[in-house]
Amino acid sequence: MQPTKRVPRRGRKPQSVGAVLLAIVSVSAQMVALAAFTGAVPPTAARTPNAVMAAALLRGLAPSPAPLAGAALAERIEVPTGSAQCPNSGAGAACTHASALTQPGSSSLPDGLAACPPDGDKSVDAPGACTAAAVPVEAGDAPTQLMPVLPTVTLSVDKTVLASDSTAVLVATATADVTGTPWAIQIFDMNSRTPVGACAQSSTCTVAYKGKAGQRTFVAYVMPPGQKVPTGAIASASNRVIVRWLGVDIAAAKPAIAAPGKPITFTATASENVSNIGYRIELRDSTSGQLLTFCSDGTTCSTSLVEPAAGTRTLTAALVAQSPASHAGTVSLNATSGTVSGTWLGVSLDSSSTAGLSGGAVSLTATANADLSQTPWSIYIQNDAGQQIGLPCNARQCSATVNIGPNDKSSYRAIIAGAAGSPASSGPLGAVLRRVPAPAARLDLQASSQLVRPARMLWGVDSCKSFLDSGLLGQVTSSLGAPDFWGRYLPSTGYCPALSGAEIQAAHDRHMGILPIFNDYDCSAVSGNGTGTFYGQQAVGWTVTDRIPKGTAIAIDIEPPGDACPGAANVDKGFIEGWYDGVVQAGYVPAFYGNTSGGSAFATAWCSAVAERPEIATHSYLWSFEPSLIQGHDRGSAPTFGPNYAGCSGHYVVWQYSLSAGSSPDVDADLASTEFPFWWP
Repeated sequence: MQPTKRVPRRGRKPQSVGAVLLAIVSVSAQMVALAAFTGAVPPTAARTPNAVMAAALLRGLAPSPAPLAGAALAERIEVPTGSAQCPNSGAGAACTHASALTQPGSSSLPDGLAACPPDGDKSVDAPGACTAAAVPVEAGDAPTQLMPVLPTVTLSVDKTVLASDSTAVLVATATADVTGTPWAIQIFDMNSRTPVGACAQSSTCTVAYKGKAGQRTFVAYVMPPGQKVPTGAIASASNRVIVRWLGVDIAAAKPAIAAPGKPITFTATASENVSNIGYRIELRDSTSGQLLTFCSDGTTCSTSLVEPAAGTRTLTAALVAQSPASHAGTVSLNATSGTVSGTWLGVSLDSSSTAGLSGGAVSLTATANADLSQTPWSIYIQNDAGQQIGLPCNARQCSATVNIGPNDKSSYRAIIAGAAGSPASSGPLGAVLRRVPAPAARLDLQASSQLVRPARMLWGVDSCKSFLDSGLLGQVTSSLGAPDFWGRYLPSTGYCPALSGAEIQAAHDRHMGILPIFNDYDCSAVSGNGTGTFYGQQAVGWTVTDRIPKGTAIAIDIEPPGDACPGAANVDKGFIEGWYDGVVQAGYVPAFYGNTSGGSAFATAWCSAVAERPEIATHSYLWSFEPSLIQGHDRGSAPTFGPNYAGCSGHYVVWQYSLSAGSSPDVDADLASTEFPFWWP
């Protein structure tokens, strides 16, 4: 196919079969080197003898909803250090008979009942509903004939066992009406010794009590109104009524933050010893509902959870009947707690700016997945030689600035660590001392990010001809500058030869990147999903031929409408989506060479595609040929990176800022960020 580039200012670009030498850096080797440098040893898989391995492999931090059953449990749980396995309970569970969870409740009028009317100057300060009709006595009136003997009173309740936050209705019944007497009917919570219900009239007094957790005892009195439990002959007392609110709470060790591979302990506390009521305490993953472990005895149930990777787990606790059928007549409820989370440390590092061709300052920002301010650890930013950049931060985020040279290929990482053996983890000077740089060898490593190379600007060219043809590479280097990358076509078309094995080897020898371009297509046929997908599949065939590694960007050449490509005006979102899908499915990265000026045919199609499928903007790259300048063709006079903006999101990372226009050497000039996934043979 003959070249279809803009005439006369542009030519096509090139490819072939060649052996590719790849420098593969092992992530594990990096981590070993980091550990050796810092003096830290990554956590091992070995645990204490009473540790319980509940799964051979944890895939991320998304537990399976499967029930507790050997290897089906996607967790590692173990008995907390210093504790013993709870008998007849789940793996890794420890129980104690500590003080039961007890929380006071609150009283109110029962639903549908009105407050008992006041009676004279008898002041009562608790809610109550009276059911027998009575004639109010005005204040100051002489009381009716005083009863020679105090009436007796009995107390009843509609339920004796309830779930936490449920309501019991207490009814006190006297043997005589207290209207017009000096007495009132009052119901006391004997745990707090405070009144929860009171009526100045009638022979009955009803109150609703919403309990939290634990066992509470209630007694009713006929007594002169008061706020204290009466004593002696001035009052008559009812029977004692005991009501149990079954409740459970859960807490995590503070701070609930640990390094991957280290345990975090979670403890659930019940309102009473569960073995006495036929219940058990269960610890569950609150997201999936997956059962982690359980205790059949005690008032507390603890387990230590170990995660090998960074992330957060949220747990909840429940009281569940061991034998529901045998307890159905007495108890038919399951009490549940709130949730509590534990975090296994992780940290990421981002470069928020790009250095120019001559270098410059670049900002680095490290972000932890937990606030470290209440921990002995801080975030450190280091270069790949282990040298500290800036000061550590005892916080969630930390920033530093580095100066990148024109040929600087340094990488950086963030770590979470503490100064080993340092007393700076607590005390009034802790926050200050933690900011003092510590020798790398003394750092107690907890977590590390991947190595990050800050983005910097690269200068390169693209051409239709082989860069080994007639010494083109040497001409460009001597007259324009040494290119960091070269854009070349994969297939042979017309007078543009395919990328050759000799070119691939030459790029490798010079550590020069290759920007692969697919051009073996009809430049007027750029509409429709099927068309884009077909071209993508064709391009992938050439990547296999040239042994281009997966993860490399492959650019589709979308020309502007003109005499050579009149149908280019019909480029649509379907074509863009098709190319994206065809390339991504093969493991490569889609790139689009086109006019990113707002309102252009390509820009309109691009914005329609990313509006419908945002992942295209996230996982693709744009190579713009606008604005196309005449001046500044060589490296030394390259302009500031500034391609036109289509008006919607995308990675605008490559700009063909100047065309050859038939000049010598016959190449187009480009600027690109190192964010672009070049092929580095």
